[in-house]
Amino acid sequence: MITHKFSRFILPFLILGLLFLGFAFYPADGGAKAETTAASHDRHEEEQGTEDACAGHDHGPRTAGFKALAAEHGEKEEADEHTEADDHAGHDHAKSSEVPEGDCPEHGIPEAEDALCQPQLLEGLRPGQGLKVRLATADAAERIGLRSERPTAINEAGAPLHGRVLFNRDRLARLSAPLAGVVKSVSGELGQQVKAGQSLAEIAAPEIAGLRAALQTAESRAALADSTVEREADLFARGISSRQELQQAEAEREQARSAVAQARRQLADYGLGSGGATLPVRAPFAGTVVERGAVVGETVAPGTPLFTVADLRSLWLELSAPEQLLLDLTPGKTLAVSFSGLPGRSFPAQIFWVDPALDEKTRMLKALAEIDNADGLLKSGLFGDARFTDGAADTALTVPADALQVIDGASYLFVALEPDLFELRRVEAGRAENGRVAIASGLAAHEKVVSGQGFALKSELLKSRLGASCADH
Repeated sequence: MITHKFSRFILPFLILGLLFLGFAFYPADGGAKAETTAASHDRHEEEQGTEDACAGHDHGPRTAGFKALAAEHGEKEEADEHTEADDHAGHDHAKSSEVPEGDCPEHGIPEAEDALCQPQLLEGLRPGQGLKVRLATADAAERIGLRSERPTAINEAGAPLHGRVLFNRDRLARLSAPLAGVVKSVSGELGQQVKAGQSLAEIAAPEIAGLRAALQTAESRAALADSTVEREADLFARGISSRQELQQAEAEREQARSAVAQARRQLADYGLGSGGATLPVRAPFAGTVVERGAVVGETVAPGTPLFTVADLRSLWLELSAPEQLLLDLTPGKTLAVSFSGLPGRSFPAQIFWVDPALDEKTRMLKALAEIDNADGLLKSGLFGDARFTDGAADTALTVPADALQVIDGASYLFVALEPDLFELRRVEAGRAENGRVAIASGLAAHEKVVSGQGFALKSELLKSRLGASCADH
């Protein structure tokens, strides 16, 4: 009875104690110890050569659990390695400091020059340097409406010198009636090219008769004076007259001869010869009749305009320049002059006069240049633009304002190289005026820049900077 009660009281404590001892042999890190023990036990079984010796041991479930955990850990490490490799492969190596060698397989241009593959290289560009952008197809530029044009050259004042063509006043003659009379005939016509001395009109003038009469009188007196000198010389030789009388006769002869010369000169000034009753109006030099006022039968007074003759082979260009060019606008400087009505033509000119004073109202400086017109294309009154050709003033190139692209505060232009190939060129931009921007450096006059729809090329570049690959373009 006592034994039964004792066993009922003691047995639970014995069971708890055995359980406690069992957990003591398997601590929290017992997985590794279990594997070590299992491995030692397996080696012991091999040494004994019997499989039944361990058949009663409960190693299976615990050992399998640790092996599964190890396998799971190994798979996780392998998965992490694959993930890391994939992440590494997804990085944009093109944006690193190391640029791949060779050509881009999609764009067909070197990677080191490809703006779409290597947009980060823009930061290191200097004016005059650039990266290339190739469109997807050869006709893409036409489809999106890209327009290209060459820059325009200007002087340092920011605009061409404006000028107006005038007749060369050194080769211009305004012919008027020298005497009062009536126009008897007119042979000169507008636009007619005439020779020097050619008669253009004839005027019947009453004064002509008086001039001819004066000449005849002077010639008669001169003849009488000659006879007097001969007689006085003979008398002086025979001792009849004195030397003083001979000298007086000689002086009177000289006066008579002077009167004849003056009368002839007056007739010559009017274009009159020894005969004829009309007064001719003659061209003083070879040129073109540009004005005609003579009308047959019209009574004219002295000074009445009849004709204007101009030598059109040489003209003047009246220039108006800003005061900033005061030091450069000097006689002898050469210019190239262009006219909107004569596209593609340039005419040489040379400055020969500069106004000593500025216009008080406009603050502009006037100058005159002689311009060659050997082919006769230029007309008086034409307006043109002139630029220096001898380095008198620095010249700059201008492009349309919408051609300039600003990226990260730097100025760029898209320069056309081929129908589907463009260069994003770094440039130095100057003053903007009247819808155009001056380019101080980085662009040549013969190159063509994209002046319309340039934002389409810029958008492709910006898309590549946001991480789009070449295949996305």
